[in-house]
Amino acid sequence: MNLLVTGFEPFAGLSHNPSSAILELLPEHLQNHQIIKARLPVDTRHAPEELARLYRVYQPVAAVHLGLAVNRPLLSIERLAVNLLDFETPDNAGARPQDQPILLQAPLALASRLPLRMIQSEWRREGIPGLLSNSAGTYLCNQVMFLALAWLPQGVPTGFIHLPPDETLALHQPQAYLPLSTQAKAVSIAIETTLSSVQAKSA
Repeated sequence: MNLLVTGFEPFAGLSHNPSSAILELLPEHLQNHQIIKARLPVDTRHAPEELARLYRVYQPVAAVHLGLAVNRPLLSIERLAVNLLDFETPDNAGARPQDQPILLQAPLALASRLPLRMIQSEWRREGIPGLLSNSAGTYLCNQVMFLALAWLPQGVPTGFIHLPPDETLALHQPQAYLPLSTQAKAVSIAIETTLSSVQAKSA
């Protein structure tokens, strides 16, 4: 069985994105599940096409999507995705939609199906700082989260984790950061906790 983890390519003039760099540090297998790792384009038109392809090909039993939040110093597990595209920064194709729905005739918002509190508790146990966030924004991260929740079956745990800057980004712009190795450990914990919740429900 497959669990899907995605990150994004660099965007907004950056040459590095922790959400894609982290994929190389994640294990290939966990709890007898294969971890499928993929990088999504920061393109409001092509990201949904690639996401739909990944779901169709791998039919994941769970999906954890990752993105960079440049101005957040901590890991953030998103509670909600809103049905809105409203970009302050153009995507990598130059598109800057405003006040547009992601999906027509869809709910205004959809809630994460990851075991949020359990993940946060496991992070705390390992001394990793992280918080629950009420807004995934209105950029590509929110778009991918909303589509994941809309497209994957209701019984498939899925959601989004925003990553803070890592040491590579901090070299170019001094700011608070979390080492990429610590971020990789946190994401691995999130995956394991999600898989454990899946198994508990099926037991």
